[in-house]
Amino acid sequence: MTYFYESIIPIVLLSVAIGMDAFSVSLSVGLMRTRLCMIATFILLVGLFHVIMPLAGVTLGHLLSHKLGIITQSIGGWILIIIGAQMMVATMLEKETDRTLHLAGFTILAFTVSLDSFSVGLSLGMFGLNQFAIIMLFGIMSMFLATMGIIFARKGKTLLGRYSEALGGIVLIMIGIQMAL
Repeated sequence: MTYFYESIIPIVLLSVAIGMDAFSVSLSVGLMRTRLCMIATFILLVGLFHVIMPLAGVTLGHLLSHKLGIITQSIGGWILIIIGAQMMVATMLEKETDRTLHLAGFTILAFTVSLDSFSVGLSLGMFGLNQFAIIMLFGIMSMFLATMGIIFARKGKTLLGRYSEALGGIVLIMIGIQMAL
């Protein structure tokens, strides 16, 4: 029984760490003027990509080097910086209009935030644990954290008003810089 806790606790902590980017980006999504069905789609996409990316990492881990994971994370970081900058500029230039991300934008955000799980998938093959269960935990935890980020952002949106989307853009830029470096 002790072995179970010694092996499961690090995996749960790893899944929380993997999902924290989803939480941070979801803060930005929650600050946007977005319909509930698009938010639900975003959360599902985050979970899906947090399953697909480590699976791809495990599958391709023997064929690819560690360098590819670093390159994809850097590209993802620049994508987040661009989206965040666009959000900030749009907030400053626009008057009170409803501007939302469409499915393509949410798909790019969900994909970008899951890039770090690809790198984890590359190294996941070294553990003698059930990789499928671990990867499913990544997806579930990232969906939970994305949901919590959106809920927190929606609660705080009333305090920030019109500039809440600019704050979301700043969060995306900060995450992007972290990923790119």
